[in-house]
Amino acid sequence: MLNTIIQLLKDASILVSLFTLVGCIIQRKSINDTIVSVTKTFLGFILLFAAARVMISPSLHSFSNIFMMAFDVKGIVPNNEVVIVDAMDQLGPKFASAIALGLIGAMVMNLVFARITPLKFVVLSGHHVFFMVSCLTIISLLHGYSMTTSAIMGSVITAVWCVVSPALLVGYCRRIKNVEPLRVSGDFSIGQFGSTSYMLSGFIGDKFGNVDNDIEEAKLPTALGFLTDKNTSTFLVMFLFFLVSALVAGFDKVQIIADHVAKHGHVNVLLFLLKQSGLFAAGVFVLGRGVHMFVEELIPAFKGISDKLIKKSVPAIEIYSLFPYSKNAVFVGFICCTIAGFITMVIIPYFGLPVIVPSLLFTFASGGGSGIIGNATGGVRGCILGSILCGILSTIGSALIFKPIWDAGVHAATTYSTTDFTILGELLHHTLSLFS
Repeated sequence: MLNTIIQLLKDASILVSLFTLVGCIIQRKSINDTIVSVTKTFLGFILLFAAARVMISPSLHSFSNIFMMAFDVKGIVPNNEVVIVDAMDQLGPKFASAIALGLIGAMVMNLVFARITPLKFVVLSGHHVFFMVSCLTIISLLHGYSMTTSAIMGSVITAVWCVVSPALLVGYCRRIKNVEPLRVSGDFSIGQFGSTSYMLSGFIGDKFGNVDNDIEEAKLPTALGFLTDKNTSTFLVMFLFFLVSALVAGFDKVQIIADHVAKHGHVNVLLFLLKQSGLFAAGVFVLGRGVHMFVEELIPAFKGISDKLIKKSVPAIEIYSLFPYSKNAVFVGFICCTIAGFITMVIIPYFGLPVIVPSLLFTFASGGGSGIIGNATGGVRGCILGSILCGILSTIGSALIFKPIWDAGVHAATTYSTTDFTILGELLHHTLSLFS
């Protein structure tokens, strides 16, 4: 029973659907309306994550393989899901149970803090809460604390961050344009733990950007008018990336990757590159449709919770929820974050840090998010500078957190990727070192 509850809470689609259900019940909606609202919320989130995992992620994985082959790159690839699986395997079932209970504790404490403090934010990204609890628990174990104590520390710190990080971001979220569907019931903030990079992007945009130069209003020459269609421009730019990397790697080597992905004999390399580019562009489109579908139901339902259970509560939503409203900023942010990450990858070994190969799924999510916030506060310049700093900060952070995670007994060629995990993990590591 407990394991079932934990699995449900870890799944964002279930968690958000439950919030919609509670909101509908509080508002005394009819059974028919409640069923429709909950179902549309659930299906919208399924579309969102299906787009990310089934379409965007495989495409980026193929591109990453071609790129690393082209430029002979080998190193540690950060991945939050993989490092947790390796940790549970190597630290044992007690660790798995501890962080699972820590997930429940952190989410319950988030609701309590939202109820009794002025910080009324409720994080709806259950999987990120789980990642944070696991990271902080591993760090605490490194310093000799028991499994139970480590999980409690990780749970409490995570719960505090669940109300603090959205509070620090909500001012920037208020400045994002064209997101009226997200504001139907008032404020919203971001509940995905790349918040430190978003804060930095917003700050840099404020200081060095020009908010009047909105990247979403960028004008293109008439001859390139077809690029004003976001689906077309996304596809063509990704195809250019694939093609250049394939030319450098050599089509004969890319053929091996293409045949492996196809799983049913020989496939034409050029057709493979076209389809992978199309898969990415189609994934971005489906992601947007999913977001529109669940936002229409979730935000009004959340108002019911706000009015009755937690007065003036504010939803802290997935960063992907913002993507359909700022497509230029997302794409420019993704590109700039990726380039900055790879450049940083080349530099950091000279400072004694391991080679960190940027995860393109991370640079798409956090780079795109940083681009949105940077554009909101500083236009084109804010978008570019913010996403570049995100790429630098995330790569260095992953390199720094790798050693304590390894020293704690998680021996794997991966580590945490998102900035909040690496920064809070390092802060906890150095704080506990003072008492060791």
